[in-house]
Amino acid sequence: MTRNIRKRTTRQLTAVYEALKGDHSHPSAEEVYRRVRKSSPRVSLGTVYRNLQRLTEEGKIRTVHFGDRSARYDPTLEDHDHFICHRCGRVEDIWLKRDRQMNVTPLVNKGFVVLEHSLAIHGLCPQCGQRRASRRRSSPTQHGPRT
Repeated sequence: MTRNIRKRTTRQLTAVYEALKGDHSHPSAEEVYRRVRKSSPRVSLGTVYRNLQRLTEEGKIRTVHFGDRSARYDPTLEDHDHFICHRCGRVEDIWLKRDRQMNVTPLVNKGFVVLEHSLAIHGLCPQCGQRRASRRRSSPTQHGPRT
Protein backbone atom coordinates (compact mmCIF):
# COMPACT_ATOMS: atom_id res chain seq x y z
CA MET A 1 0.00 0.00 0.00
CA THR A 2 1.46 3.34 -1.01
CA ARG A 3 0.64 6.44 0.91
CA ASN A 4 0.52 9.85 -0.59
CA ILE A 5 2.81 11.77 1.75
CA ARG A 6 2.13 15.46 1.71
CA LYS A 7 4.71 17.64 3.34
CA ARG A 8 3.30 20.46 5.34
CA THR A 9 4.33 24.05 4.85
CA THR A 10 6.24 25.24 7.89
CA ARG A 11 7.02 28.76 9.10
CA GLN A 12 10.67 28.14 8.25
CA LEU A 13 9.85 27.05 4.69
CA THR A 14 7.72 30.14 4.21
CA ALA A 15 10.44 32.39 5.66
CA VAL A 16 13.10 30.91 3.35
CA TYR A 17 10.85 31.31 0.31
CA GLU A 18 9.97 34.89 1.28
CA ALA A 19 13.68 35.70 1.65
CA LEU A 20 14.17 34.69 -1.99
CA LYS A 21 10.95 35.73 -3.70
CA GLY A 22 11.53 38.61 -6.09
CA ASP A 23 15.27 38.67 -5.36
CA HIS A 24 17.50 38.63 -8.42
CA SER A 25 20.85 38.73 -6.59
CA HIS A 26 21.18 34.92 -6.54
CA PRO A 27 22.09 34.65 -2.84
CA SER A 28 23.99 31.77 -1.27
CA ALA A 29 22.44 29.65 1.50
CA GLU A 30 24.43 31.67 4.04
CA GLU A 31 22.95 34.92 2.72
CA VAL A 32 19.43 33.47 2.86
CA TYR A 33 20.18 32.28 6.41
CA ARG A 34 21.18 35.81 7.50
CA ARG A 35 17.97 37.22 6.04
CA VAL A 36 15.73 34.59 7.65
CA ARG A 37 17.41 35.06 11.04
CA LYS A 38 16.18 38.65 11.15
CA SER A 39 12.60 37.43 11.50
CA SER A 40 13.33 33.97 12.96
CA PRO A 41 16.45 34.23 15.13
CA ARG A 42 16.29 30.60 16.28
CA VAL A 43 16.39 29.06 12.80
CA SER A 44 19.49 26.98 12.05
CA LEU A 45 21.63 27.01 8.92
CA GLY A 46 20.77 23.32 8.44
CA THR A 47 17.07 24.16 8.41
CA VAL A 48 17.68 26.80 5.75
CA TYR A 49 19.64 24.30 3.62
CA ARG A 50 16.89 21.66 3.95
CA ASN A 51 14.20 24.16 2.98
CA LEU A 52 16.21 25.45 0.01
CA GLN A 53 16.55 21.83 -1.14
CA ARG A 54 12.82 21.26 -0.72
CA LEU A 55 11.93 24.44 -2.63
CA THR A 56 14.26 23.31 -5.44
CA GLU A 57 12.71 19.83 -5.52
CA GLU A 58 9.23 21.34 -5.63
CA GLY A 59 10.25 23.54 -8.58
CA LYS A 60 9.69 26.83 -6.76
CA ILE A 61 13.32 27.99 -7.06
CA ARG A 62 16.43 26.97 -8.99
CA THR A 63 19.85 26.07 -7.72
CA VAL A 64 22.62 27.52 -9.89
CA HIS A 65 26.39 27.13 -9.82
CA PHE A 66 28.69 29.72 -11.33
CA GLY A 67 31.97 27.83 -11.47
CA ASP A 68 33.01 28.20 -7.84
CA ARG A 69 31.02 25.07 -6.90
CA SER A 70 28.98 26.91 -4.29
CA ALA A 71 25.24 26.86 -4.80
CA ARG A 72 23.32 30.06 -5.36
CA TYR A 73 19.53 30.28 -5.44
CA ASP A 74 17.36 31.85 -8.11
CA PRO A 75 13.59 32.39 -7.83
CA THR A 76 13.30 33.14 -11.57
CA LEU A 77 12.13 29.93 -13.20
CA GLU A 78 11.93 31.10 -16.82
CA ASP A 79 14.90 30.23 -19.06
CA HIS A 80 17.51 32.96 -18.79
CA ASP A 81 21.24 33.47 -18.59
CA HIS A 82 23.55 35.33 -16.22
CA PHE A 83 26.20 38.04 -16.16
CA ILE A 84 28.77 37.61 -13.38
CA CYS A 85 31.06 40.44 -12.27
CA HIS A 86 34.64 39.30 -11.72
CA ARG A 87 35.36 42.04 -9.23
CA CYS A 88 32.36 42.21 -6.87
CA GLY A 89 30.64 38.88 -7.61
CA ARG A 90 27.33 40.48 -8.57
CA VAL A 91 25.09 38.17 -10.61
CA GLU A 92 22.59 39.72 -12.98
CA ASP A 93 19.82 37.97 -14.91
CA ILE A 94 20.10 38.54 -18.66
CA TRP A 95 17.55 37.71 -21.31
CA LEU A 96 19.34 37.00 -24.56
CA LYS A 97 17.56 36.17 -27.77
CA ARG A 98 18.61 32.71 -28.84
CA ASP A 99 18.71 32.59 -32.62
CA ARG A 100 19.58 28.92 -32.89
CA GLN A 101 19.28 25.71 -30.95
CA MET A 102 22.34 24.35 -29.21
CA ASN A 103 23.44 21.01 -30.67
CA VAL A 104 24.22 18.66 -27.79
CA THR A 105 24.23 15.53 -29.97
CA PRO A 106 28.03 15.03 -29.66
CA LEU A 107 27.67 14.95 -25.86
CA VAL A 108 24.74 12.55 -25.97
CA ASN A 109 26.67 10.30 -28.36
CA LYS A 110 29.46 10.09 -25.77
CA GLY A 111 27.01 9.01 -23.06
CA PHE A 112 26.34 12.35 -21.37
CA VAL A 113 22.83 13.10 -20.18
CA VAL A 114 22.06 16.78 -20.74
CA LEU A 115 19.45 18.08 -18.31
CA GLU A 116 19.68 21.77 -19.10
CA HIS A 117 22.14 24.38 -20.24
CA SER A 118 22.85 27.98 -19.38
CA LEU A 119 25.16 30.72 -20.46
CA ALA A 120 27.26 32.72 -18.02
CA ILE A 121 28.97 35.86 -19.25
CA HIS A 122 31.84 37.08 -17.08
CA GLY A 123 33.10 40.65 -16.97
CA LEU A 124 32.72 43.83 -14.93
CA CYS A 125 29.39 45.27 -13.82
CA PRO A 126 28.77 48.98 -14.57
CA GLN A 127 29.95 50.11 -11.12
CA CYS A 128 33.18 48.07 -11.19
CA GLY A 129 33.79 49.10 -14.80
CA GLN A 130 33.48 52.78 -13.86
CA ARG A 131 35.84 52.36 -10.90
CA ARG A 132 38.39 50.67 -13.14
CA ALA A 133 38.13 53.42 -15.77
CA SER A 134 38.40 56.23 -13.21
CA ARG A 135 41.49 54.64 -11.63
CA ARG A 136 43.14 54.41 -15.03
CA ARG A 137 42.42 58.09 -15.75
CA SER A 138 43.67 59.28 -12.36
CA SER A 139 46.81 57.13 -11.99
CA PRO A 140 50.02 58.52 -13.48
CA THR A 141 52.06 56.34 -15.80
CA GLN A 142 54.87 54.38 -14.20
CA HIS A 143 57.60 56.13 -16.12
CA GLY A 144 56.20 59.63 -15.94
CA PRO A 145 55.53 61.90 -18.89
CA ARG A 146 57.77 61.69 -21.93
CA THR A 147 59.80 64.74 -22.78
